[in-house]
Amino acid sequence: MLKELKTRTIVTPLPVLVVGTYDKDGVPDAMNVAWGGQCWDNEIALNISTNHKTTENMRQTHAFTLHIADVERMELADYFGIVSGHDKDKMARVHATTVRGKMVNAPIIEEFVLAMECEVVSMTDNGDGGTRVVGKVVRTLADDTIIDGDGKVDFTMLKPISYDSEHWTYRPLGESIAKAFSVGKALKG
Repeated sequence: MLKELKTRTIVTPLPVLVVGTYDKDGVPDAMNVAWGGQCWDNEIALNISTNHKTTENMRQTHAFTLHIADVERMELADYFGIVSGHDKDKMARVHATTVRGKMVNAPIIEEFVLAMECEVVSMTDNGDGGTRVVGKVVRTLADDTIIDGDGKVDFTMLKPISYDSEHWTYRPLGESIAKAFSVGKALKG
């Protein structure tokens, strides 16, 4: 039986996304974003606070990179979420290596094994201190260690993490359990 809880948003899994940008002086920055994901075939949507340095940087450069956080890089991803780019040069502090994107003016953080270069399509302030950013993926990069024999990203090898907003924890995504668009066919009759 369902029990009524205090009204709140409980959506899972929330991917742990690390967004890379350059500031007006070309200094690389990164932040951990939990409220985001794929919103179309080649588009990413992010919901971030308007006052973040990353938001300011995207308004100036119209570009960002998106890295998928994984179990191995969880500590680095968390650091990018707990320190403000307004206060610290995060990349210098953790000795992260960045290279300029080939297609966009944003840094690729080489410590991550999956990265996407994105052009900002739109930025909409929602009126309560948040900004919705939609970016078009123009280039995807993956390390050989997470690519399967068919040339696709293997999430079992990537080991992406998700954010549990109910308990403020990170959780690993598990093994494949069934083939999508197939397992429910028996119920069709």
